[in-house]
Amino acid sequence: FVPPTWTYECDEDLVHFLYDHIGKEDENLGSVKQYVDSIDVSSYTEDFNVSCLTDSHADTYWESDGSQGQHWVRLNMKKGTIVKKLLLTVDTTDENFMPKRVAVYGGEGDNLKKLNDVGIDESYIGDVCILEDMTTHLPVIEIRIVECRDDGIDVRIRGIKIKSSRQRDLGLSADMFQLPNLVRYPRLEGTDPDLLYRRAVLIQRFIKVLDSVLHHLVPAWDHTVGTFSKLK
Repeated sequence: FVPPTWTYECDEDLVHFLYDHIGKEDENLGSVKQYVDSIDVSSYTEDFNVSCLTDSHADTYWESDGSQGQHWVRLNMKKGTIVKKLLLTVDTTDENFMPKRVAVYGGEGDNLKKLNDVGIDESYIGDVCILEDMTTHLPVIEIRIVECRDDGIDVRIRGIKIKSSRQRDLGLSADMFQLPNLVRYPRLEGTDPDLLYRRAVLIQRFIKVLDSVLHHLVPAWDHTVGTFSKLK
């Protein structure tokens, strides 16, 4: 429902309101930015850091720089994300840098419980599923590299991919549209908070759909700019 007094300018104000009040996705997280707030690693080499885990390039990789058996990747998940599949990209050509066995832990803060233990075929190239079919949100998921091929000291992982069984919380509620928050947006004042909430959800969903198809609609789009949702 759109009230008779609603205008395009009201939608503009609402978009600016959302930009100012909702946490931004970190474009550096690439392929997992919808599901992850941040990624921490135990160590890394200068040229092969954590960003290589999510850049979607098969020829790059995160490489640890530490003690044998002490390597890990920690995913700080966005609120509401429930993991359907968590995959690691590995490559047998990495030889003794290739992970041979990993353990997956999950939970909140430092209270993590073991969820899975996975052995990886030493001849494999591609994506390995290390966790699947979770039924609850886990604020933290930690991947611990237990062993590398041929007793290797450091590890290389070429990518992390996540499939979620439920969209994360949009970060919206009707309460955020109460009058004190609308002082800078005079065209929104006097509009029912529930209506603003429903309109905001619609706009967010439109932006999400547009982001997913933009490269098909506009082949010449300059991807260095980022996604539509990053533009103000």
